[in-house]
Parts: sequence; structure tokens; C-alpha cells
Amino acid sequence: MSEVMTVRENNDIRIVDVNGDLASYAAVHLRKKLELLVRQRIYKLIVNLSNSESINSRSVSVLFGIAVQVRQQNGDLKICGLTGILRRTFDLLGTSKVLEVYSSEADAIASFYN
Repeated sequence: MSEVMTVRENNDIRIVDVNGDLASYAAVHLRKKLELLVRQRIYKLIVNLSNSESINSRSVSVLFGIAVQVRQQNGDLKICGLTGILRRTFDLLGTSKVLEVYSSEADAIASFYN
């Protein structure tokens, strides 16, 4: 399945929906999409992986790098929608210790306002 990423707005938050495989070449597309948002001074980001099938360490690295950038601007990058193998991958890589992970998009959005 080819990967497709879309960006939605929720007030001052941007939600990047990842549909399909977030491995191999998709890491480059993810980085470009997130870097474009940062250049536009969007520092509150959510990556919704509820429709994603897999992720690799390169994509996780992209998420870490962007999180560092937005945190320097008093923003954050949060993850939501992890299921099955993605949850296990995040746990094995220790990602959940560095990035905030929420079960639902609504919880991730609310966390920006708490």
C-alpha cells in the first residue's frame, strides 16, 4: 500500500494523518511535510498513526528530530492512534519515553491545552 499523508487544522494545531506504510522512503516524505509546517511557524503538531501499518527507525528518528525543533519554540509533537505492532515498536525503541503518545486524537489535542 502506498503511503499518503494529509494535514488538517484544529485551531493552532496541525494534525498529520499517515495512511499506510511509514517505512523506507516514507520517512523522507514525513520529514519534508513536518519541516514545512515548522518553517510556517506551526509548533503544535500531532502525528496520527491510526491508519498506519508499520514504521521503521528512520521515521522514528524524524519524529524525534522534529520534536526537538518544535520544543525549542515552546511547542510539541505528539503521537496518537498507535495500535498493535506500532505500539510494540514504539515501546521497544523507547519512543514512548521521549514523545507523548495518546490513544486518541482528542486526547492529544486536549493535552496542548492542559
